[in-house]
Amino acid sequence: MYKIFLSPSNQFENKYAGMNTSEGEQMGKVAQALQKALVRCGFGVLTIHDATMQAKVHAADQYGADLYIPIHSNACNGKVSGTRLFCWSKRGEGFKACTAISRHLFPLTPGTSENITEAPDLYEVRMPKAPTAYIEVDFHDVAEVARWIVDHIEEIAEAICKGVCDYFAVPYVEPKPAKLYRVQVGAFRNRENAERLLKNLKMDYPDAFIKED
Repeated sequence: MYKIFLSPSNQFENKYAGMNTSEGEQMGKVAQALQKALVRCGFGVLTIHDATMQAKVHAADQYGADLYIPIHSNACNGKVSGTRLFCWSKRGEGFKACTAISRHLFPLTPGTSENITEAPDLYEVRMPKAPTAYIEVDFHDVAEVARWIVDHIEEIAEAICKGVCDYFAVPYVEPKPAKLYRVQVGAFRNRENAERLLKNLKMDYPDAFIKED
């Protein structure tokens, strides 16, 4: 079983443009969804959120991680947007993992300025024993992008998961469809009675409808 270490940003002070949320909060949600997806696909996963980088790297090394994934959103001047990925070297395994993830994440995220860059100066790229695929999902200081991130947590996580599966040549397992539970509130021989009840129900349940048997 391959082991993945997830290091979501704990930068709760980095606020999302036009929203009452932060990088730390939203990237924590991405990590939770990603852990669920990776476990579904057969990976072992360890996630540590609100801790120092040093503590995270130590935990990942002790865990014996095969891939180290920091998960962040970015900021610049309120205009730039696009996904960024960082690795140790374009000749290394981290670059291969970034490339695999980018094939799924780049087409999904709204920004168009996207790249994979060598960043050996970043602590969480330089220090882990495992190769690192460092992800900056997109730019949270652009209001429409910030809203997009918040509204697409599950899709972001599934895209990253698909890339990790590709990197390790592990089959991606689709999530099971959500169950639906329907509530019937009446059965009538007279349609007028049914429509009268439906009119009242729509005040509180606008999606209510009549189904004929």
